[in-house]
Amino acid sequence: AGHGQFAAFYSRLVGNGKKPIVAIAAVMRKIVITLNARLRDAESPQS
Repeated sequence: AGHGQFAAFYSRLVGNGKKPIVAIAAVMRKIVITLNARLRDAESPQS
């Protein structure tokens, strides 16, 4: 799961009739949420 998942998400939004700027905003938000989750997981103690 690299950037492909985000590209597919974007393509699906545009395909559903979203404006490109709206789709980009949604993808950016998704990327930020994903990165935040990874950072939080990395900081948590490994058990």
